[in-house]
Amino acid sequence: PSPAPSQPSRVPHNPIFVQQLTTHGRIPPKFTIRCFPICRTALMALSFAQQQFEAKLNVALERVRVVLDINRNPRLAKDAHHRYGDKYLLAEGMTNTAAASQTNCLMEFLDLTQERLRTLEQWSESSAVSLRFVFQEKCDFDRTEKRDVESPTKHVTEASLGGIVQASLTSKVVTTIEEFFWKCNFSYEIVAIRGVGQELADRLRLTSRSGCVELKTSSKVCPRALVPETAFEVNISWLVKQLDTQSLTPRFHIDREHSKCHTPRRNGDVDAAAQHFGNFMGWATNVASCLAKLFQLRADPSVPARAPEQPNTLFIPVLPLLEEHAESLEDLPASASAAAAEAPEEGTLARLSPASVPVDSTMLAVADMNRLLAEEARSLRARKAVHEQTFPTSAACAGSSAEAVLMEVLRHCAGVCDQWKQALDYIEGMLRAQLIAAIGKEVSPADFAQYMRFHNTKLFVDAFAPSPFCYAVRRSDKHSPEGTVSLEEEVVGPGGDSNIAAPIVTLAAQATKPQPMEFSLSASVRVRFNGERHLHAWLSHQFSGQAGAKLSLVSRARQFSSMLVLVGRIASATVFEPKYAAIVQNKDELTIPLDLSTIPTAQEFKDAIEALSPEQQAFAKAFRSMQLESTLFGVLVIQIKPQLEKVLNLPDNSLTKEIKLTQDLMQLFIQYQIPSDLLSFDPSAAAAAVEDPIDDAASVSDAFEVVGNSAASAAAAPSAAKAPSALEAVRGHTRAMLKMIDEAKKNELDGRRREAQYEVQTERLAPWGPLGRPSASPPPPPPPTAGTPAWWQGMAQGGPPMPMPVVMSAFAAPGGPPSPRPPPPPQRQQQQPPPPPWRQQQQ
Repeated sequence: PSPAPSQPSRVPHNPIFVQQLTTHGRIPPKFTIRCFPICRTALMALSFAQQQFEAKLNVALERVRVVLDINRNPRLAKDAHHRYGDKYLLAEGMTNTAAASQTNCLMEFLDLTQERLRTLEQWSESSAVSLRFVFQEKCDFDRTEKRDVESPTKHVTEASLGGIVQASLTSKVVTTIEEFFWKCNFSYEIVAIRGVGQELADRLRLTSRSGCVELKTSSKVCPRALVPETAFEVNISWLVKQLDTQSLTPRFHIDREHSKCHTPRRNGDVDAAAQHFGNFMGWATNVASCLAKLFQLRADPSVPARAPEQPNTLFIPVLPLLEEHAESLEDLPASASAAAAEAPEEGTLARLSPASVPVDSTMLAVADMNRLLAEEARSLRARKAVHEQTFPTSAACAGSSAEAVLMEVLRHCAGVCDQWKQALDYIEGMLRAQLIAAIGKEVSPADFAQYMRFHNTKLFVDAFAPSPFCYAVRRSDKHSPEGTVSLEEEVVGPGGDSNIAAPIVTLAAQATKPQPMEFSLSASVRVRFNGERHLHAWLSHQFSGQAGAKLSLVSRARQFSSMLVLVGRIASATVFEPKYAAIVQNKDELTIPLDLSTIPTAQEFKDAIEALSPEQQAFAKAFRSMQLESTLFGVLVIQIKPQLEKVLNLPDNSLTKEIKLTQDLMQLFIQYQIPSDLLSFDPSAAAAAVEDPIDDAASVSDAFEVVGNSAASAAAAPSAAKAPSALEAVRGHTRAMLKMIDEAKKNELDGRRREAQYEVQTERLAPWGPLGRPSASPPPPPPPTAGTPAWWQGMAQGGPPMPMPVVMSAFAAPGGPPSPRPPPPPQRQQQQPPPPPWRQQQQ
């Protein structure tokens, strides 16, 4: 709600950030704001690519200054002072220049005349127009030839008689070589087609060539692999629609009023152009690679293949250049500048129109951009002349100058498409850098959330302003808080004031008269609860391509305080479905990570189920209704002290200052699982104690020992005996229960101690084998002490044990073994007689 509903608030259009609000049914638990998709790794790669592109632009800028007049001063776009609209004009100018460059290449080197271009324009009104490249190659065996090859080395043998040569014999080696000849036929063509080109009238041949090459091998193995017909196709409908076939001027324009137009790069018109240039670049690259295979067809395999190289001397006119106009340009009449723009440059067919550039912009003049197109055409013709002198011009041979020129033109077209893409990215990167320079830092989701909090302070009144999700858990304003419950967001990535988790800011609404809700503990137990109820809506800020916010539910309890935290979903207006629960007490801090997920919006859901069957649509709608009703996240906080007072039948606020009693009760309930009936106050028993007072002091002592009073105080005032208070009764029950637990612990410890002693004695007697004989390797006995009998010393030195009668007589004889330890004091519960002396000595 706005403080002034009668005045609609206006949000200024921001070309960088795009808001996309996603609502989930009736209650919008989460919104999403998506911004331009750039992550940190992509930024580093983009920065490196921009540095390389700027280095290439600086080289091209020197060429531009040579082509243009000496009084012109073109600069890179980032170095020239300009306005935001000039970026749109620059994107339009570079797109029109790239389209004109493509048109000139197709018309001049692919025989696409103006009449054929009009035919393509007519086709594009009702069908798609494409360029199709078809390449065929077939290699067949022709003949076998044998020839003799004489060795260049001669061997001379002389016959002499008496030292005089009488005769000489000359010989040499002749090798017969068998050679195999193959006929390799090739053909290719580039055809403009309408639709799929099924009919003859739907095809328009632009260029074609065929030939035959004779190949020679030394074995009867085909030198060329069997290649089926190769075809590459690209849709050029966008290019044909952008051209005015009468004046051959491109007319690309960006619709800035469209709702999806965000920046000069991020809009629907540029996206369509990017798709065309990307497809054409791939088609040109594939065709050039296929033509390069023809240069490998040579009659003599010993001669290395020679293909045209891809030089960097060709000029590309697609450049992001701006110019701050001098006074000489302002003094130039408009009619003179228009005439200069309309006058076609020599050797150019397609050119830019003067109406595409406003007079007051910092764009290069149309005449200057047409000069750059003419320079491009001149450099292509120069390369064509070089190829005609380098490669053969015979129509029958493969790898002639025709293929070399076509490869050069196609590679150049691919380079124009690639540079156009880099130039548009350069504008987007320049815009981003200028925005960062204006703000002074790179905006992160945390910074944007901080800005939204600042914006909300001006947009909302105090009663409806978003507030941090952090609540103190307390019984009333008169009680100190038991702890806090908060939803905290951790900063993901750099940005923000700090990386410390902070509570999220939500729009909250509090129910004035909430109806009771309930949740299930088991299949047979349901709990109904009331209390304060808050509904929250959270607006999450996230950049696409980056991780979302990390949320955590944090519960903190103070010392000697406790509360129960349940986490789950709101299934309906009266049902809460808890999934997890935890008791937080005594300075505990419970942190539960939350993983959020989004569901489709109503429009997205409607579009998705439109193509489904009726049964599938019905199931999808039923499942979505379940999602809308049971995906609302809920947190229930239950204070334990008020519930203890109700369970134990105590008055309200009875346990507020009873810290020790509360801790003992928590220990009994949580650790020992004591039923509440054994500790609660029974009003009926207290009333019966008042009606039937206790007579004798002993009975009074026994009765008041349960509730914790001393027998002396009961004997001092037996006649004043009355029913104890509820708090004292519970304290007495608690004390008696703890006393009983302590006695049980003591008995258990005594039993464990006796078990340990028995195990020790068993280990001592274990080395002795059967029949009183020592085992193979008994452990060394302890050294004898003064007063030890001789038979015991003999046993200690390794002798056989004495028979039992001798041992019994030794115990009974005077001066026998040392007196045993005194028996332990008798226990209260069990009065056992002390064991006999011989048993004590054995122990």
